[in-house]
Order: sequence, then C-alpha cells, then structure tokens
Amino acid sequence: MRILLPLLMASTAGYASAQSFNLDVGANQSHPLPSTLYGAGAGQSGFWNGVSTTGQVAVGLSDLSGVATPVTVTPQGGFGDFAINNPNWNGDDDLLLEDASDVGNTSLGAPGGSIVWTFANLLPGDYTVYTYAIAPDFPQTYYTKVTVAGANEGQQQVGPALWSGSPHAQGITYARHTLTLAAGANLVVTTDTLNTPTTNYGSINGFQLVRAPVAPGTAYCFGDGSGSACPCGNNSAAGSNAGCLSSLGVGAVLGATGLASLANDSVALTGSGMPNSNALYFQGTTQTSAGAGALFGDGLRCASGTVVRLGTKSNIGGASQYPVTGDQAVSVRGVVPAGATRNYQVWYRNAAAFCTASTFNLTNGYSITWGP
Repeated sequence: MRILLPLLMASTAGYASAQSFNLDVGANQSHPLPSTLYGAGAGQSGFWNGVSTTGQVAVGLSDLSGVATPVTVTPQGGFGDFAINNPNWNGDDDLLLEDASDVGNTSLGAPGGSIVWTFANLLPGDYTVYTYAIAPDFPQTYYTKVTVAGANEGQQQVGPALWSGSPHAQGITYARHTLTLAAGANLVVTTDTLNTPTTNYGSINGFQLVRAPVAPGTAYCFGDGSGSACPCGNNSAAGSNAGCLSSLGVGAVLGATGLASLANDSVALTGSGMPNSNALYFQGTTQTSAGAGALFGDGLRCASGTVVRLGTKSNIGGASQYPVTGDQAVSVRGVVPAGATRNYQVWYRNAAAFCTASTFNLTNGYSITWGP
C-alpha cells in the first residue's frame, strides 16, 4: 500500500530567464533533493526543484544555478505523494526515485490514473524532456505511460523492469521526448495508466527539461567572397562561415553561446581554426563597410568604430575563448548599454610566410544585440 505524505513545494524569489530545469517529484522529506552534481539520465547537473502533486497548485521553478524564474509547473490529477525505500538504489538515485507521485489507476476513481503536468512561461526553443517514471515499490510490475504534447515522439512506456542503479536507461527509468516550443506556448506532459490493468500503479519521480543552446547573435563578414574579397584570393569555402584562409588552409571561425543579457550575461565568444598562437578578442560599435569587411593583414577587418580590447588568449588545439575564469563578462568588459548592438572579432597571429607580408589574420565577425 502506498502511503501519501504532506506537501513540500519549491518557492520562487525574483526573476531570471529560464532555460533548463531539474525536478524531483514527491514530498522530498524522507528523501531530500539530489545533489547539484547529479546529472541523472540527461547528464544535466545543477539545482533540483522539489515538486509535489498533493496541493495541485502551480510550483515556481529555479534554473540549474538555483536562481528563481517565472517558469511554473502545475500538476493536475493523481493521488498524492509517497515514499518507499528500494534496497537496490543508493545515493542520488535513491533521492530522485524513492519519493514519487502516485498516478494511481482506474479502479481508484477520478482522476482515473492520470496526471497532467503543465509547464508555463518557458522560453521558446528546442527542448528534450526526460520524464522519470519507475515505481520504487514494484519496478518489475508497475509501469507508466508518458505523452508530451507536440513532441516528435509518441506515447512511451516506462517499465516494468529490474533496475539496480545508474546509469539510467530510456524505457526503464525514463521516457525521452523532443519538441520545439513556440513563444508563449505551454509544455504539457501527460503521465497515465489509462487502458492498463487496474492492478497497475503508475509513478512519477521527476523531470529534466533540457533546452538546446541558442546562439545569442549572428555571424557576418565571411571570407568566402560574399562580401569584400580576401587579399590574396585566399577565400574560405562557401558556407563555412569563416574568415579568410590562413597558412593552415582553413579560415578561422568566431561563434558564441549563452545569454546576451546585462543582468545575466553568460555569453562566451569562441574562436577556432586558428594556429596555436596569440588571439585578441575585441569589440566594435560598427560593422566595417556595412558588414562586408575591409582588407586587413591576411584577412578582413569586420568590427570597427569605437573598439574595446576584451582580452588576449593563447590558442590550444587552434581554439580559445573569452571569457574564462577570472575574466570580466563580455558586457562588463565592453561597457555595453542595454539595447546596444556590438560587433566582435578575433585577431590572431599567423607568422608563416603566407599571402601578404603581414603576420596576422582574423576570424569572421559576430554581432550581438544586448538585452537588459
């Protein structure tokens, strides 16, 4: 018999942009939240939210860094929380899976063995949803069906199966769905035991929502002849989105990841395809020649206007990044005001006899418009 436990909900404070989340479903009293080092099936470490179904109310979620966000999850249905020790599970596996919410079954009456989970206020983008649905009491007997509205995959069943601990496995401890979420849309997960024997009891242990990285800006000024011609006919391949060719026979590429927000700047500029030499990351207020670039050394100057040197890095394996530990964030170092567009590029040393008498070349440009 499953024993229901009282409610313990996660709280929110303040505002932060939502991206990816870890949720431990259940009362989380006898079995507290997993550690922030625990990545579970998604390999996504970070803060775990405690979410209960007992109250049937919206629960505010914090992101992987533990910062409160406007994202909420509202469970509807089911028969409350329970916790049961499974001697085969230990550590963080134990903490995630041994407290759960009871989906129930059709013999228990309304809501008929089903829980609908509605995630609201998520950013648009591509998501992978991991739904943990292994029964801690009888994993070899009970199973749960999981459906994600709009997902590329249909309904999936988790269990019944014997499981003795990490690594997790799809169909044994979790269901995995992928989808593209439109702006303003809710993410809806249905976990049920409908159309199954009344002797089956479904369970929900938790979720991981993994949002695919979104580029914070746009690359421009390529050395492929689409703008200004490279100085020695050293054009890079069309579609490579790189700068002009260096002595390595490839053009260097500047890209970026992270959130371009002054309040929560996580932008990382990454240069690749360069010699193992020094690389200067810099910022400009304008795009040279309206984005077409101008001849400079063995390549094209793409970022100009008022220039700020962000930092000089040493390439390893032909690549480097700004910022790294100890560096100021890009927006701080660049003294960027909210709403401003700034342009970025990497100047790198290329001392081999190649092209012009100059001993340097540059990546493509990269443009970012910064939010508040």
